[in-house]
Amino acid sequence: MKESVGRPKAAVYHPWLIEGGGSEAVALWAARALSYEFAVDILTMGETPLDRLNAAYGTDLREPEIGLIRIPVPRLLRRRGDALRAALAARAVRPLLSGYDLLFSSYNVMDFGRRGLQYISDFSFDDAIRRACLGDTVDGRELRRRPAPWRSLYLGTARKIARQSRSGWRRNLTLANSRWSRDLMAEVFGVESEVVYPPVVAPDPDVAWEKRADGFVTIGRIVPEKRVDELADIVAEVGRANRDVHLHVLGRVPDDALGRTLAAKARASAGSLRLEGPVYGEAKRGFLLGHRYGLSGRRHEPFGMSAAEMVRAGLIVWVPQSGGQVEIVDHPELVFESPADAAAKIGRVMADPARQRALLAHLRRQAAKFAIGGFVEGIRRAGSEFREIRHAG
Repeated sequence: MKESVGRPKAAVYHPWLIEGGGSEAVALWAARALSYEFAVDILTMGETPLDRLNAAYGTDLREPEIGLIRIPVPRLLRRRGDALRAALAARAVRPLLSGYDLLFSSYNVMDFGRRGLQYISDFSFDDAIRRACLGDTVDGRELRRRPAPWRSLYLGTARKIARQSRSGWRRNLTLANSRWSRDLMAEVFGVESEVVYPPVVAPDPDVAWEKRADGFVTIGRIVPEKRVDELADIVAEVGRANRDVHLHVLGRVPDDALGRTLAAKARASAGSLRLEGPVYGEAKRGFLLGHRYGLSGRRHEPFGMSAAEMVRAGLIVWVPQSGGQVEIVDHPELVFESPADAAAKIGRVMADPARQRALLAHLRRQAAKFAIGGFVEGIRRAGSEFREIRHAG
């Protein structure tokens, strides 16, 4: 624990801190927000250096100003066993928390053994909700996660290892990443929460619309639930209307059935589908600011960090009609029910410059809701509220 004189201490707990995910931005910016009032330590598994995390998420955290306490990662669980790895992290962190005045879980629920703060990023902590959110998109990994006696045994073992209880985390002060997540927490668990939109790191949209290409960008992990193959089909359909359009896919293409399907589509696309691989920093900035349009494919997304990132970079973005990402675009012309609906709506917007200008003005107003400053203010406010409640109790 980092030493401090005369300042209360806060622990930001994140079970697995690695470069490339959306929830890591919450952990890092929450640490920055709480550091105004607290001496902060981040407690996590993962071995990504802090300088790389700063570069990926726009933070400026430095040791020893911010303490970084690493929990060892079992070698066999570095690429598999998410539930078991998270359980071991939760169990390992509990004995380290006694000296802190505020405990903050930056990734979902956490039974700290006493009251704390928790931020709901998704519903991976509840297997039934997780399966409902994934819908019919399954790969070999998801087939292994379907209900089965061994699956119940595995998750039950993880819960016992973690020493987590629903009654324990229900007493926390809860924050949610969207109104959709807030409402689901209330409906399923009876837990009230405050919405604090996550911090969205994106370049300023300083490239004029006229100088951007009539192309599309999609960002994120290439997994079945993201429906990247479906997005490729949408852009191909738009292109059939005598439009010279293309789709850049920013993310590592996996060596699996989905990756092979996308690679085959890219080879057959005559250059309209471009698999760019992992892209960060200035290269990513170039893709975002060099194109007009963005796409997101996952249904029931609790928030949609990549969609918000594209909106903040000045793209017109279309998302499925479900989940928290609808709150990001908040416009009926920018949400779609099916690939055919998406292609039709995109075509109408691309053919109407006046409509483009109106949607850009609307999305600029939306983008302000996801500024980093709003997140920092929300976390600082929650930290102060927690201290007041604790002192009053």
